Order: sequence, then structure tokens, then C-alpha cells
Amino acid sequence: MDNRAPLLRELAHDLRDALSPVRAALDLMRLRSFAADVSSASAQRIEQGLDRALATLDAFLLAEQCENGSAALAPVPLSLQRLLELTRQALPPALSERCLFRPPDEPDLEVMADADRSVQVLGAMLEQAAAAAAAPGAIDVQAGYRDQCAQVRVRFPAEPPAAGGEEWFASYRNPRGGPLALRTARCLMVLQQGNLQLAPCASGGCELVATFRRAADADKRVVSAAAGAEARRPVAAAAPPALAAASGTRIMMVEDNAEVRRAYREALTALGYAVTEARNAEEALGVASEAMPAVALIDIHLPGMNGYRLAQALKARAGGAIRLVMLSGVTLDDITLQLSRNAGFDQCFDKAAGPKALHALLQRLL
Repeated sequence: MDNRAPLLRELAHDLRDALSPVRAALDLMRLRSFAADVSSASAQRIEQGLDRALATLDAFLLAEQCENGSAALAPVPLSLQRLLELTRQALPPALSERCLFRPPDEPDLEVMADADRSVQVLGAMLEQAAAAAAAPGAIDVQAGYRDQCAQVRVRFPAEPPAAGGEEWFASYRNPRGGPLALRTARCLMVLQQGNLQLAPCASGGCELVATFRRAADADKRVVSAAAGAEARRPVAAAAPPALAAASGTRIMMVEDNAEVRRAYREALTALGYAVTEARNAEEALGVASEAMPAVALIDIHLPGMNGYRLAQALKARAGGAIRLVMLSGVTLDDITLQLSRNAGFDQCFDKAAGPKALHALLQRLL
């Protein structure tokens, strides 16, 4: 893709920003001989840095998919009122307090929107407005049918930027610290047959305008094909503060990376699971023939037989007596999730989310 070089440069910058506190925290723990008070505070910094790094990777992967047109969206009819409610619920409290959400001019007006992605777009608009506002006052959010378009307008007091504000859409990074750059937000709107623009307000200040396609104007065949967007949503919320012990539940981890196996085996064993390991599908089938586990955690990119075929083989042997969890080292897209369902997986899990999040998923699954 033509824009890969600047995208990778900006990704490298943001990853270094996210990971530098992790390195600093580790050095501090070593310098203080892993004293309990220092280790506790440093562990929190490490977790925050890793969370930020993973969010950065997801944001840049989405940016690349948007640029090359491969981002998968599932627009369905959604009322503007509901879209605003979802956006307000997703905002950080400090930002939500600054936003004045006005009821849409037409409460029943429906647009074609991928709910999750559209909430991200509106959130990015509000973050940008809050950062650019010349005063700490309210940010006005209005929605309705104007200029023959369904629109959400975010108004804020600021001097209109030069050149029509296109510099706001130039970078893949969000300089305000949020997860989504306006460049990516605009791409997401275009993929939904809408748009995102910056314009001066007649009464002063600026407004970011997201334009949506009305549901009444949509091709009903597209609506039908896009239904069920919820089914594509992958795992997994963070683990709750307190988790029950696993009581010896038998887990088989099929993963060719020895370090990943070791880290998860140690943590899952500490959580109360009985863990066996396999480096490939052939070893996994041998382990299962001796004692079928309750859950198999399966990496997809295995040497020889891949994880999809292994899942099908285990389901053929054990049926509903075994639960299968796909371990993913990449962002889970629609195609991967569909392939996992076809192969018989019960859930998909991002390996980078960590053992505590996996434990929370397993408790729900079992």
C-alpha cells in the first residue's frame, strides 16, 4: 500500500511511547531489588503500558485495513438517538461531563451504521473537539436530518484551521491520546457511504460533521447481508477483581511457541487448572487419546496440521464433551471469526490479553 511507510513510522513512534514506561518500570524494580512497594507500583505501570501498546497495534491495523479497503463493517439500521446514547456511555467521565447531547430533531430517524465503529468515530470527534476547544466549556452535540443528509454535528469554540482543516485528517496517529485518529474515522465513515468533515460554524467556532446514509435510502439486500453484526464480536472483557479457583479442570494448550506455553502453563496452574501441553496437532491428538481434556486452547498457525483442522478432529472425537478456544496472535477480523465458528471453536481469545482474562473467559465458558 502506498502509505505504508508513514503508517509504520507513526506506529513505531506510538509503540515506543507506550513501551518506554514498561522498560523504565522493570529497571526500577531491579534497582530496588524488587522491593514489594516498588514492584506493586511498577506492575501497574507495566500493565498500563502493555494495554496502550496493544490498543496502538489494533488502531494501526484498523487504519491499514481502512486505507486498503479491507476493513469489515456491518452497517444495520440504527436510530440516531440510540447512536448518541451508545456514544455517551462509551465516553470517559471527564469528557462526558463536557458534552451537551441534544435530542435529535427527528427521534425516529434511522441511519445505516456499524454501531461499534460509529461509536468510535463519534468518540474520536469529541476527543478532538475537547482538545482543540479554546475554552473549557461545553461541546455541543446535535443530530438530525439537514441538507438532505442524516448528520451528527459536534460544535466547539475554536479558530477554524487553515486549508479547511485537512491537516486534522493527515495523520494515522491520534495526537490527543485517543485510540482512533480522525483520518481513520473518516475512512470508516466513507466505508459506510458517509463522510466526516471539519467546517466553520456560522455563529463562530468549528464543527466536525459526520454524515450517515439514511436507512430509508439503503439497499435492503445489503441490510440483510449485514445482519448479525453482534456475532462477529470476539472475546473478551478483562477479568473481574475476584476469580474462583479452577478446581483442577483439565486444560490442553496446543501452541508451538515454547515461551507462550510456559507463561500460560505457570499462570493457569497457579489458578487451579491441570494443564497439559502440545507443540503441534499430532501431539495434541495423542494427548487427547489418553485423556480428553475439558478445554483445548489451540493456536491456529501450527506446524503441519493447522489449528482449524485440529479443532475439527477433536470435535469429531469428543463432540460436546470438549470446549475449544482459538488462541489468536493477531487482531480477530470477520473472516477469522467465521473460520473459527466453521471449525467448531466455542470462543476466540487474544493471547496478548493475558491469563487472568483467559481464566475469566473459561469460567463463563464452563
